[in-house]
Amino acid sequence: MVELRSERNLGLIGSVLVLVGSFTGIIPYWGMVAGGLSLVGEILVLIALKGLGDKLKDDRPFRYYLYSVIATIGIAVIAIIFMVVGIVAMASTGMTFNETPEQVLGALGIGMIFLGMALILAAVVVGIYYAVKTWRATYELTGVEEFDKTATFIKWGAITAILLVGIVLLFIAAIYQIIAFAKLPEELEGKPQTETINAL
Repeated sequence: MVELRSERNLGLIGSVLVLVGSFTGIIPYWGMVAGGLSLVGEILVLIALKGLGDKLKDDRPFRYYLYSVIATIGIAVIAIIFMVVGIVAMASTGMTFNETPEQVLGALGIGMIFLGMALILAAVVVGIYYAVKTWRATYELTGVEEFDKTATFIKWGAITAILLVGIVLLFIAAIYQIIAFAKLPEELEGKPQTETINAL
């Protein structure tokens, strides 16, 4: 048997921080704090999944979640840089394209803005894809059904994100993630023992 108490607690606290940070970031003057809470929460969940993977001899949950975080944060930051450069380029032309240099600069600015938007969309798609894989793999390892439900609600929330119902489904997914870590057993049979039993 492997002890998972610390992973359960870290995952639970991290999931709560991610939920609070993600869904309160639109509050005026709170955005930076919410972003910090969300980042700390993501790190705690990563640590929890790393410990879980090490103890159960399967690194898929940690690896997939790391890919999701890198895609969501890393690509989004690059995209924002592109968009800022594009906006600055557009502003420097005064939105006029009478002269050739300004026309080129303006076109470059528009291109950078569209490239930034495309990168943000790509970040969301990749992040969601690996988030779903994370919680499916965690469900396979732990048998906690709420991890599987988390993946399902994330998937359908992403698909319907352009509608209000998508935001609601993503919120429900975050709640199920918290419940899943809360239901994670303090002790679980490790992989080596399982393989030995099956072999016998």
